[in-house]
Amino acid sequence: MSTEVSVIIPNYNCLKYLETCINSIFQQNNVKYEIIIVDDGSTDGSIDFLQKLSENNNEVRLFTQANKGVVASRNLAITQANSDYIAFLDADDYWSKDKLAKQLAFHKEHPECVLSFTDYMHFNEKNEDIISCFDYWPEFNSNRTNTEFQLLKNPISQLIATNVVGTSSVMVKRSALINVGGFDHKLTSATDLDCWLKIAKLGDVAYSSMCAMHYLMRTNSITANRENRLAAMVEIIHRNKSGVSKRELRKIK
Repeated sequence: MSTEVSVIIPNYNCLKYLETCINSIFQQNNVKYEIIIVDDGSTDGSIDFLQKLSENNNEVRLFTQANKGVVASRNLAITQANSDYIAFLDADDYWSKDKLAKQLAFHKEHPECVLSFTDYMHFNEKNEDIISCFDYWPEFNSNRTNTEFQLLKNPISQLIATNVVGTSSVMVKRSALINVGGFDHKLTSATDLDCWLKIAKLGDVAYSSMCAMHYLMRTNSITANRENRLAAMVEIIHRNKSGVSKRELRKIK
């Protein structure tokens, strides 16, 4: 069966979250998908769970590697993807119902769109909702009643000035992702933002205020490494400064 979307999941010691993550994909309707999971040297029993999962579900494909990090995991999965579109889902996050169908429908109606993303809810390890991403940013909070996908104006400037794109909310054209060479392993952090910016130069970017993903805020999250992220952001701004206005640069903290 041909697939429409390849769902990419990097996993490292996320056994206690995997069932919720995977089940949120299984509840997606009206989309032909494959699930590509790359286990990055887990030691918590994830492999046993994932092997059984792949044996019992034809749409699940499992790959393993020694611990190389999330960038290597995603890049490996990209090389194995068979679909025209790729959606990312981290192993400790999960989707709302019909997220894929709505997103894919927009891409098919707008073939010039190379990347889309949605709003998402932050939640903690007690499974308590905290706040949605778009609530942080006036630019994206101004029209919350419209959950339809719409094109983002000045995407390079907007994306680099805000921290609004949750990787687990993204759908991207596989051809565009391959064109930019996937995720840059040379960056110490913010490899997702760097990738989205490169892709945004190839076509349109769309977003929806639909809160279609839950993002786990963990105390030991990789995003907590502020020094690495700061160094990476300096490099990313340098790479894209010609496309960012001085007004937008002043917003970056």
